[in-house]
This record gives sequence, structure tokens and C-alpha cells, in this order.
Amino acid sequence: MDIRLPLPAALRQRVQYETHLWAHIVSLIISPPLVWTVWVLAVTVPPASDRGTALIFAGLFALSVCILPMCFVAYMVRIGKIGDMHMRQSSERYVPYSIAIVAGALNLLVALHFEASPVIVLVTLVSIIELSIILLGTFFSHISLHAMAITSIVSATAVVYDLGTALAYMPLLLLVVLARLVLKRHTPLQIVQGTLIGLLTPLAVVAVVGLL
Repeated sequence: MDIRLPLPAALRQRVQYETHLWAHIVSLIISPPLVWTVWVLAVTVPPASDRGTALIFAGLFALSVCILPMCFVAYMVRIGKIGDMHMRQSSERYVPYSIAIVAGALNLLVALHFEASPVIVLVTLVSIIELSIILLGTFFSHISLHAMAITSIVSATAVVYDLGTALAYMPLLLLVVLARLVLKRHTPLQIVQGTLIGLLTPLAVVAVVGLL
């Protein structure tokens, strides 16, 4: 029995061996846009006194930094300008990253103007800086965005809550790293580069700007 049959056709075509199926699913589910969106919603909306307003700011973050760039990538994949949603070629990443950075900057201005939650401001600023670093780094190395995204969540959780809570995300980080290596999407060095960017950027932003 082919266990790949219930999967979307685009994903089935990428699965060469059933032993790698889990890695494809991990890369799809624990992807940077989904990770950032779910984390922001979970951290900002439930504890907010005005959940409606918090949901709007979280939604704006998801739209500007996550959804808009991915819609562009999906369109480019459809017309054949980009190979797939994972953007395996570094040159395919320039425009989507730029879109996310510009849209994120506009979202940051809105968040600051309307005095959004410090967490929203922190995450938006961190995402802009991280994407800018990766955009520049893309000219030299295919840095792992997956590793950077989940590591930035670990680091930001330590800042917002505590180290113990942050460590709860470590299994996800290890799973993502292993999946990317198994699929040969990145070298160990590219994984380390993404991990360091994700780890240090939230800490540096809080230390310099003092948002929390």
C-alpha cells in the first residue's frame, strides 16, 4: 500500500523514499510561516485584555511577514519561475525575502503607531532583522530558514517567559534540523548558521532596544 496517496500531489512527487516521508511532513508543517504565525497567536491573543485587538495585530503580522511572501512564492511556482515552495535555489529567495522585509517594516510602523503589544513589536522587529541577515547571507550561503525560525521561537520564548518554557521547544528544533539534513536541503554549516541567527537575534534586540 502506498502510504503517500492521501498526501497532496505536490508533496507526493517530492517523496523519493517512504523512509523520508516523515522529513517531508516535518518540513511542511514546522515551516517558518506556520511556526511564526502560530507562536504569535498563542503568545499574544490568550493573555491580552482586549483579545480582538491582539488578534488584529497578530493577523497583520502573519499577513505581512508570512502569508504575503508565501502567496508570491506560490504564484511563482505556478508559473514556473520558482522550482517549489521550499525555494531550493538561493536566487529564488531574493524577492520573497525582500517582500517580507518591506511588508514587515510597514507592519512595524503600524504596530508602533497604535501601541501594539511589546511582544508583537519584538517579534516583528526580530523577523525583519533575521530576514535581512539571511537575505544578505543568501549571496554567500543557503542558510536554513527552517532552523532559524524555530530557533528564534526558542530564543524569544526564553525572553518572554523563561528558559524552562523555551526548552519545551527543543524537540521541535531537533526534529526540524534532522529533517532538513535527511532531505539534504542544507549542509550542517548552513543549519548552524540559521540556528545562530535565530538564537542571537531576539536576545540582541531585547538587549539593545529593551522592549520587554
